[in-house]
Amino acid sequence: MHWVENRWDRARFAVKRRAGWLGTPMILAFHGIAGPDGVWVRGRVLEENGAIGAPPTTSTIQNIRLSIKRYETDEIRKAKVAWRFGEAKGQVVTDEEGYFEFVIPPGADPLEAPWAIVELELIDAPGYDMAPLGAEAWIRVVSDKAEYGVISDIDDTIVRTGAFNFLKHWRTVVANSAESRTAFPGVSEFYRALAKGADGPETHPVFYVSSSPWNLFDLFDRFLTIHEIPRGPMMLKDFGLDKAKWLTGGHDGHKGEMIDQILAACPNLPFLLIGDSGQDDGAIYADAARRYPGRIRQVHIRDVTKGVLKDHITDGIEDLRQSGVTVTLAPTLQAAASAAEEAGYITAGDLRRIENRIGERRAEGSAA
Repeated sequence: MHWVENRWDRARFAVKRRAGWLGTPMILAFHGIAGPDGVWVRGRVLEENGAIGAPPTTSTIQNIRLSIKRYETDEIRKAKVAWRFGEAKGQVVTDEEGYFEFVIPPGADPLEAPWAIVELELIDAPGYDMAPLGAEAWIRVVSDKAEYGVISDIDDTIVRTGAFNFLKHWRTVVANSAESRTAFPGVSEFYRALAKGADGPETHPVFYVSSSPWNLFDLFDRFLTIHEIPRGPMMLKDFGLDKAKWLTGGHDGHKGEMIDQILAACPNLPFLLIGDSGQDDGAIYADAARRYPGRIRQVHIRDVTKGVLKDHITDGIEDLRQSGVTVTLAPTLQAAASAAEEAGYITAGDLRRIENRIGERRAEGSAA
């Protein structure tokens, strides 16, 4: 199926070029990670179509139109992107889907936590009439005072999407607005409590691993900002038809590989893993605990299925417990926060704030 998608993209580009319909190129830079092997940077070169950064709207028709644009991207292949990081510099060329990815060797520039910036410049986009265009890639740098890290799913873990139910998930996706998406109660307070430490509010890094497509990156990033949830690198999937992509690719393999990449970038840190029961996160996290004995300290699974898919809700849970990992499985984060407080990851004051927020949302729901 990949060759069909590739040929369609090439034919579409040829028609647009002949008709003079090519848009303005843009760089969409994702958050990178600094580790012992260097600085990992990833991004994409696309035509600007008005979907990314579009203001929120209550119009269903407008949201559907913007959502179609968000998924029907016009990626720019073979574009040349120059980068600079301190005294180091280089160039990279985008692949057939418009993505670029590179690793800057260690020692290129002093790294100061929590964030560093790699300067990017689009210097050539074949077929497009353009001036050089700049952008910045934000790189997560882990503090030497960090004692642990957090890896979290996104769909139905921090944001309500109904990802295990395709129709509900699609209705949420069509909303096309970070402002219209709902955070689960206590998420903001819990994640901020986990992130803070001796080096400030972002002492402990938070990474987000999801099988959602990269097309939603800017929505998720804005969602984190709106709800005051710690920002961090996101490891998403390409949108397409081959076996490694969002429409037809697997969930488990992608998340496992991204967990491997994060743990390799933070070799001295243990981790807390947070996910949900809708997409086998328990089993995926149990596999990670087997691959990295002693490095997975706690696993918290939000039960979002409400009696659906009962057969796999507890997959991996018993294996995790037998290996000494603290596990919670509950519809809210209250049990997770209690376990984190007991282990010293958050304070008693943090726990009270989380419990109060969950209680407020319950009261709001009852009143409604």
